[in-house]
Amino acid sequence: MFRPFLFFLFSFIFSFGIAQTPEFPVPDTLRVSNVAQKQGLSQLNVLQFDFDENGYLWAGTEDGLNRFNGYTMETFSQNSVNGTGLTDDHIRGLFYANDTLWLGTNTHSLQAYIPSEDKFIHYKEHPKIAADASLSYAHGIYEVNDRYLLLSTLKNCILIDRSSGEIHTIPLPKPSVNDYVLSLVYHSENEIWLGTYFNGVLRLNLENKSIEDMESFNGLDGNPIYTFQETSQKEILIGTQEGLFLYSLLSEELEPVKINDQKTGIRSFYDWNEDYFLLGCTSGLGFLNKETYEFKKVILAGYDKEIYSPVEVLDIKQDSTHGVWMSSQGKGLFYYHPARQKFTPKRIDLKNEPEKEYISIFNFLREDDTLWMTTTIGYVKHDLRENTYKLYRTDRLGYTLVKDMQDQIWGGGFNQGLEKYDRSKDMFIEVTLQTGISDRDVAEIIPLSKDSLWVSTWSSGIYSVNPGTFQSHPVQINGNELHRTRASFIDRDGTIWLGADDGLYHVKARETIKYEHDPDKENSLSNNRVFSITRDEKNNLWIGTAKGLNRLDLKSGRITRYMEQAGLPNDFIYGVLTDNNNDVWVSTNKGLSKLNTATGTFTNFTEQDGLQNDEFNGKAAYKDSLDYLYFGGMNGFNIFHADSIPVNEYVGKTIIEKVELFGNPIDRNIIYTDTLSFDHDENVITFNYSSLNYLLPEKNRYQFKMLGFDKDWRPVTKERSTTYTNLNPGTYTFMVKGSNNDLKWGAPDSLVLTIRAPWYESTFFRIFLVLALLLLITSFFLFRYNQKKKENIRLQKMVDGRTAELKRSNDDLSAAMNLAKEQKENIGFLMQELNHGVKNNLQLIASLLDIQKESITDKLAKNNLEAAQNRLFTIATIHDLLSEKRPGENFKLDLFISILARELVHFMDAQVVLNFDLKPLDVHKKCVTPLGIIINELVTNTLKHAFPENQTHKEINISLQKVGALAILKYSDNGIGMPEDLQNRESTLGLSLIKNLAQQLKGDMEIKNADGTCIIIQFQC
Repeated sequence: MFRPFLFFLFSFIFSFGIAQTPEFPVPDTLRVSNVAQKQGLSQLNVLQFDFDENGYLWAGTEDGLNRFNGYTMETFSQNSVNGTGLTDDHIRGLFYANDTLWLGTNTHSLQAYIPSEDKFIHYKEHPKIAADASLSYAHGIYEVNDRYLLLSTLKNCILIDRSSGEIHTIPLPKPSVNDYVLSLVYHSENEIWLGTYFNGVLRLNLENKSIEDMESFNGLDGNPIYTFQETSQKEILIGTQEGLFLYSLLSEELEPVKINDQKTGIRSFYDWNEDYFLLGCTSGLGFLNKETYEFKKVILAGYDKEIYSPVEVLDIKQDSTHGVWMSSQGKGLFYYHPARQKFTPKRIDLKNEPEKEYISIFNFLREDDTLWMTTTIGYVKHDLRENTYKLYRTDRLGYTLVKDMQDQIWGGGFNQGLEKYDRSKDMFIEVTLQTGISDRDVAEIIPLSKDSLWVSTWSSGIYSVNPGTFQSHPVQINGNELHRTRASFIDRDGTIWLGADDGLYHVKARETIKYEHDPDKENSLSNNRVFSITRDEKNNLWIGTAKGLNRLDLKSGRITRYMEQAGLPNDFIYGVLTDNNNDVWVSTNKGLSKLNTATGTFTNFTEQDGLQNDEFNGKAAYKDSLDYLYFGGMNGFNIFHADSIPVNEYVGKTIIEKVELFGNPIDRNIIYTDTLSFDHDENVITFNYSSLNYLLPEKNRYQFKMLGFDKDWRPVTKERSTTYTNLNPGTYTFMVKGSNNDLKWGAPDSLVLTIRAPWYESTFFRIFLVLALLLLITSFFLFRYNQKKKENIRLQKMVDGRTAELKRSNDDLSAAMNLAKEQKENIGFLMQELNHGVKNNLQLIASLLDIQKESITDKLAKNNLEAAQNRLFTIATIHDLLSEKRPGENFKLDLFISILARELVHFMDAQVVLNFDLKPLDVHKKCVTPLGIIINELVTNTLKHAFPENQTHKEINISLQKVGALAILKYSDNGIGMPEDLQNRESTLGLSLIKNLAQQLKGDMEIKNADGTCIIIQFQC
């Protein structure tokens, strides 16, 4: 399968009808990014590398272990403190699998790093390894199968059972030679072939754990064997120091493969596509045809034009995002991605001309397979089929080029006037003098009809020229000359749009409308200097200015501005084009940008993406009949079809890498941590994160939010860290998601964060405080109750004693009756005193609550004490009213309600008007207490919550009537009304209490909102 950028290249070539096919359909040059010391690589000899399940790249060098996230390297250096860290910086072998990074070191044999535990395991002191000093010198580590790894050491191999941790040491056949294994290939279930440094190919028998020589490969003795590659033709390709060899599994014959008559060392194979292998060589890279074994050298070049060939490429691997990594000897790592080269820059190649580079281009015109261009030195004709260029030299700046309705080409520029192309003579002829136009600076040519060609000059306005007779006359816009008209667009209705230095003009048959910048109006152009005009299929006109892009809705007249802050790379807009998707492409001083009109987001492209240069030119934007887009600039031009630009569909994993507290990293393995907990005063927390997308990571973007704090995702940013301060106690979840360079978004990573509350704000402490207060109040009531109970018992004993004496004195019956009467009067006096005491105690409790309320700052606790105080006041009032009644007497409810309501309003010192409509109603005294508490709750809650501070007239209306066997109590106010969610909240104490008391009276409660709150309670009287 061809890579996307190759498909784009060929589709582009074939679109111009080029019939010839390249003999070798793979690129001559691979453009790569170099990852080296600039990114923090500890040393430039990357001997082996691999990827973990998160997508991190791990690289072993001669000076440390490195982990790369696309931005910087984290280096693990030698650290023998307590024997817990890396004990040898020289990493010669590296392999990752199942949360274990296996390392072969230069002098400390086998080591393993467990990323999730941030722990190193050392094997040098293992009895089998310690028994032979040569086992300490590792040369590489390789995967044998799902069970075994093989560590290459001097004169031996160490076979590692990954499941059990058991190791086996196996000597090489010729121990007298300092030989070691460089590569291996799977041959059968129990047989592995090993490539060695001195002794050719050896056979490893996994069943009996032995290694033996293979005579078929004796011809490779003394020739280091770096790599094997099986083919589909029952053959094995063998890469060696002396070149490439082919071994047939059928004939068991070994023969060399000629590589351009050169002895090129082959270090590694990579399966490029179904037709080719990419070979890492001692002198760079090359492609090998899988069928013919034809070899082609490839240039390894950077995007900054640096050439890296020749360089020894040691290993080639693909990451999870389909990028290809290459390790090297002395040059670090190289990274290639097929979606990197989005554009192919083209430059005018003039034979026998001194100006072969940096020819600035200003305008385009396509005729069939010919592309015309205006440049700083004249007109250029580019044959798209033959890929040739011809210069019509003027040594003046050509600025505009058009074809009229009779297929005549006209050109113009600065100090060159109006020119006509003579096809028979193949030359441009100036006709300025024939037209009578004195200004030779031509900025725009507008074909209007067969008889009219508008020529816009720099200083003399616009002229209408007859193409046949060259007669001309000035054209006035709004009664004046219009200078410096450099952009135009003819609309579908034949009207003309003109862009000049003082705004945008819409020229109609009977009127001309001008659009310009007004700093006091939002619905105006962002700038008056107009450089480009185009229209999309949704009735929008797009205007590029010297400061921003503008969208004019032709239906509503509304102008929308797009500035650098909204995502544009630069506010100076040279060219504006629309593609078939109605997306808008703009050229600027800092690259090319595409506005996705459906999402309102910009995608920006620079020279790194294959643009001719980051700086483009005015008027150098053109769309041909095949919907190809052309943009020209300081160093050539780009031609592309918007639907053929390769997009990186792969998104690396986004990972929270580090958490900082007050700017200092916390001592936790954050990558493998799910939850964190902090004290309430640890309130400056920074999160650092990365999206493991290695293709142009500087274009990766991020979004994050803190669940429990942020309502939605924060705006897209390129920053890889964010800080939260002063988080309230509670539990939060920090989430972050990342995109790749083409703004394809991946799944978010998350971290649960708990902020512990201080002890005095904890729920436990608050519950304890409330319980303690309730216990104190209850203890006081119980104490008083026991005191009264003891007094009553004592009095009862006195009555019993006196009664017994009266019974024993039958003779003094009259005296006994008088005595009984006296005692009865005493009991009445004592009950009166008891009632008086209860009243005093209730008042005492209310006073204590009032004192306690003043010392409490917590608003919730203070409100609860005020509610308790109001309820005690109500109970005391009920007690006063009941104490005036004789036992068994009915109670006047209407009088009770009016008295209690007035007392409550007076007690709470509220300025409110009480309106009563109370029908006389006698109820049993057992109903009085529940009804009194109901009135207390209604009045108290109204005074606290119903009236806003700015309300001047406050009313409470209470009515009472009897309908059949039911009494109906209706209570209403003119306040703000009760919220819907509060009515349904079961945990609201006041409403729950009223509802329960109504049920106690065998009634029910109804709540209505109409100009305030209305509560209706029906109960049996």
